[in-house]
Amino acid sequence: MRPRTFASTAWRTFAGRRNLGLLITVLVVLLLVSLVSPQFLSIDNLLVIALQVSFIGIAALGMACLIISGNVDLSIGSQYALCAVTAAMLAKTIPSPLAWIAGIALGAMLGLIDAFMVWRIRISPIIVTLGTLTIFRGIALRVTNGFAVRGVPQPFSTLGRGRWLNVPVPVWMLAVLAMLAHVALHSTKQGRHLFAFGGNPQAAEAAGINGKRMVLTIFAANGALVGLSAVLAASRFGTAAPTFGVGFELDVIAAVILGGVAFTGGEGTIVGVLLAVILLGTINSGLISVGVDPHYAQVVKGAALVIAVTLDQFAHEQQERYRKKLAMQERSPAAGT
Repeated sequence: MRPRTFASTAWRTFAGRRNLGLLITVLVVLLLVSLVSPQFLSIDNLLVIALQVSFIGIAALGMACLIISGNVDLSIGSQYALCAVTAAMLAKTIPSPLAWIAGIALGAMLGLIDAFMVWRIRISPIIVTLGTLTIFRGIALRVTNGFAVRGVPQPFSTLGRGRWLNVPVPVWMLAVLAMLAHVALHSTKQGRHLFAFGGNPQAAEAAGINGKRMVLTIFAANGALVGLSAVLAASRFGTAAPTFGVGFELDVIAAVILGGVAFTGGEGTIVGVLLAVILLGTINSGLISVGVDPHYAQVVKGAALVIAVTLDQFAHEQQERYRKKLAMQERSPAAGT
């Protein structure tokens, strides 16, 4: 028990330090960019940045829980496109609130399709969702004939363009969902089961955790959040195209891993994910604000992902060394007697 307790304590310490490091990095980036472009720190500009990151942030909440459970969904970019165009097309024939709900429900259904194949076929979710990535994108292209959905009724745009207390609705949704996700992960029995299942699925199932139900639920929840993000984006722009979400999955996964969620599962925090989303969004907006080629943002995101994975690997190696050291110390007195 001692090695396990020490390892978990060490990880919490590391995660706390990482979150603090992310927060400091965000503040440093804001300061540096403001020195070149003073208007960058204006309230209006900060709200624009918050709005831009809210779409990735909402999807990142679901992806964080999915990766903590030991799974991943590479098809979310295509889900994003299909949910967006479906909601926009339906808005032409049914009331806008029903179209919003339909887009979110479609995301949950697509997530369930991925979950069923992952659980039933019993192969890597990377392989399964890589296939559905192409399938879902192809369906989005087929139903739209490759063209953007235009002529969407004005009421459809009220969700993505709405404001409350001068803060965009998508930002409020991200804040509320993040708090709910944090509580669900760290203060409920289901959250503890999720961490346990991601850390060791076989041991978790042996302890009575229903693995099938967990996989189906977490994939469906992830899909619903992707659907919500897609509906908000389509509502904000007043249109949707089958090319929506190209590279979306990489942005989301980069934020999740940079935020401290271990790709191997069983570890991570919502606070870290939110800080990583804000950091990447701030860097992207900052580069544009100071006149740097925005393509460099892709380089930064790729570098951040590699660095985050490297830090995780070092942390796990350190934990493993401590486990072995403590195990040897406990065996030595027994061996001496």
